[in-house]
Amino acid sequence: MLSRIREKVEGLLKGVAKILIKAKFTPNVLTVLGLGLSVAAAFFYAFPENLKYFWVAAILLLFSGFCDVLDGVVARVSGRSTLFGGFLDSVVDRYSDAIVLFGITFHFSTKTIFWVYGYIWGFFAVLGSILVSYTRAKAESLNMKLEGVGLTERPERTLILIVSSIFLHPEFGLMVLAVLTNVTVVQRILYTFKQLKKLEKG
Repeated sequence: MLSRIREKVEGLLKGVAKILIKAKFTPNVLTVLGLGLSVAAAFFYAFPENLKYFWVAAILLLFSGFCDVLDGVVARVSGRSTLFGGFLDSVVDRYSDAIVLFGITFHFSTKTIFWVYGYIWGFFAVLGSILVSYTRAKAESLNMKLEGVGLTERPERTLILIVSSIFLHPEFGLMVLAVLTNVTVVQRILYTFKQLKKLEKG
């Protein structure tokens, strides 16, 4: 859903990309920087000395998201797009997602007497997030595009966590993702099934 808006945002960020290129930032550096910001956000989620730490985590997530957008823009503007760069970006994104969700899960598990509930929600949030990306990658290997299919692609997932953090309840965002990411996986499975059936019929 937000992937369409992302394309417009990328167009607006070309000026920023040129500045970063002059400052010797490479796409891969931005990719790794985004991961570092996600790790920092996860720390603030896991060990909040007070609830305002969630606002800090939200800001870090926002900047991590900008890095995720900018690495691709810098690659295209500088003419340094590579197959490995795309591969690295995809792998690092999965690490970033899992680390942030684990940070929230750890905090969630300490808030409830039934701590296992926190880890159950976290498990399904991480599993769903990874499978959303996997279904897209698998579909692309079958020459199909799944971009824009389903409720929660990565931009939506990041936005949900940021909004829930602003309201000082990132655990609610975790619970929402545990449900919606897996709904998205089902949507993509059904979409792929229908498209492949059409192809098989010729």
